[in-house]
Amino acid sequence: MTRITPQKVAESFAAIERVRAASHGSSRRRLLPDHSLDVFLEVRFPGRERALVIASGEQIGNRQLVMANGLTCFFREGYVEVVAQPATDTHIFCTLLADLVDHLERTSVSPAAAVVRRITSWQRVLGRGLGGVLKPEARIGLFGELLVLRDLVLPACGRDAVSRWQGPASGVRDFAWGAWGLEVKTTSGDRRNPLRCRIHGEKQLDDGSLDYLALVHQQLQSDQAGSSLCDLVDELRDHPGIAGQRGVLENCLIEAGWFDVHRSHYESERWQLSVRRCFRVTEDFPRLVPRLLAKGISSVSYDLDLGACGQALVREAEVLAVLGAGVHHPGEGNG
Repeated sequence: MTRITPQKVAESFAAIERVRAASHGSSRRRLLPDHSLDVFLEVRFPGRERALVIASGEQIGNRQLVMANGLTCFFREGYVEVVAQPATDTHIFCTLLADLVDHLERTSVSPAAAVVRRITSWQRVLGRGLGGVLKPEARIGLFGELLVLRDLVLPACGRDAVSRWQGPASGVRDFAWGAWGLEVKTTSGDRRNPLRCRIHGEKQLDDGSLDYLALVHQQLQSDQAGSSLCDLVDELRDHPGIAGQRGVLENCLIEAGWFDVHRSHYESERWQLSVRRCFRVTEDFPRLVPRLLAKGISSVSYDLDLGACGQALVREAEVLAVLGAGVHHPGEGNG
């Protein structure tokens, strides 16, 4: 399978426009000749609106979805259309289309419906200003959350693990389930003070509604013998414990800003986990929480020196035990 890249999408649109530069009506080019669905890139003249058109016999419901960046999606009469105005950012649009086509090719059951769900995830991503290549800090943060998903949450929670990952959807904490929560902070070894982390908001370390809240701090070291972000994503996709959660994982990844069409930007950056420390957040833990703030103050971010939190250190085994004990599957007993 030849991967459709944003560059290839942009080149195809340019080729269509060169052929019909002065015409009215529309012109289209088949994008996936061997796919069971009819998938086209289309340019509509004279306004030069660009579109992805997918023809499907699936019943997907008629509706219109207006997205950010001048994008509109139409679902009607067996067709899925993603339409961009001429002023829409070309790179963002072509990245979106390449991702949708990649998702389409990897989906065997109800592919058009899967694309509709993918578009809904993209709507949330674009609403948060994402869609481009992840910046270094975001790459490290995503790498760290995937490490915790693999090493802690997945072993403890099994088939419920991915649904506990709340960070990509802008949850208060990175992982949550019932009465426990995990907040993950990951730093690189080249930071001047690797034991200092940034806390975003007064609710992030607020354990008021929880029985157990842990702050998991990880330090990474650059190492060409280590894993890239691509490696870690692929490892989780192929993990036996993810088998029934693959769709949830894919939506979490896109909401975290991961797009397969950007893989080449991440492949050379490799990391090893140097150290992982777990801190239990209790009443004595240094933090800012809502009840400590004067009325009218909110959205507070601050630096936390973990060197002053040694008394709160707990073993990783304790965190695993708490996570495992907090899982309850519908239809199962509590014992």
